[in-house]
Amino acid sequence: MKKIFIIVYLTISAALTPVAAKYVVEQVSPLSLAFFRFGLATVILIVVFLIRNLNFKIDKKDLPKFLFLGALVIPVNQFFFLEGIKLSTASFSGVMYACTPLFIYIIAIFRNDETFYKTKMISIALSITGIVLIFWEGLMRANSAGLSTLTGDAFLFFAVLSWSFYLALSKNPIAKYGTLKTSTIAFIIGMIFYIPVFIFDYKNFTLAKLDIYGFIGFFYLSVLVAFGGYFIYSYSTKIVPTSTLTTLTNSSPIITIIFSYILLKEDLSYFFLIGSIVTILGVFIASRVDKKLLKVSILNE
Repeated sequence: MKKIFIIVYLTISAALTPVAAKYVVEQVSPLSLAFFRFGLATVILIVVFLIRNLNFKIDKKDLPKFLFLGALVIPVNQFFFLEGIKLSTASFSGVMYACTPLFIYIIAIFRNDETFYKTKMISIALSITGIVLIFWEGLMRANSAGLSTLTGDAFLFFAVLSWSFYLALSKNPIAKYGTLKTSTIAFIIGMIFYIPVFIFDYKNFTLAKLDIYGFIGFFYLSVLVAFGGYFIYSYSTKIVPTSTLTTLTNSSPIITIIFSYILLKEDLSYFFLIGSIVTILGVFIASRVDKKLLKVSILNE
């Protein structure tokens, strides 16, 4: 029963994150939402951190790494994610975040942390082709409907890129300090960096449009995803085979698309559907042929 719960939780939480975010940013300023979302998650992390009697001590040489990780995980990533999803669609966000393991693999190659294999060219080429198809549709729409959707698509691309950099660059700190300590310190630094952004956006902050579903969406994004997802994932690796987790959680973009259509009434064009299928197929092939990509493919924002 525990295994089933974990698999369902990770799959659904990843799938519904873009849907919840898209709904909430229509009611609350994206920049302010990021502040309260990760502010709450950071406070809860600190509480758990202190309960476990951990300390904040790190080597001085690692401080620049943590400063960079903090900047990536909240100010950079959340700006592009929430501003992007406001302009774009939840379904496109779901497809883009499915590409996270491929982004990390490419980053690792450039950092000489991974070896490039020709066998992965097929999966990378498929994913790139799928993304290009979706972007091409956005470009065609831009000619008639303006650049907002295309800008949102581009923002989501950079959101996934920044998230992938965060995961790739946090590998060594996690090995040295542990996941909880690394995440907590990075979140605290990220929130400190984000304070000026919130002050700048404060004039746009209002809860006048926030309904009960928007509040539920905020709770979901803050507690169940940003905080809860970390613990469930950490526990899952101990009792559920990674290959099983990956196979099932790879379905999360499909679930995102379905719920985006049902709940948000998003249009699903042939371009988008074909591009999504090609992209997800590329990610699935990559995760099946490389065990190192299995774990990271489970991670989501």
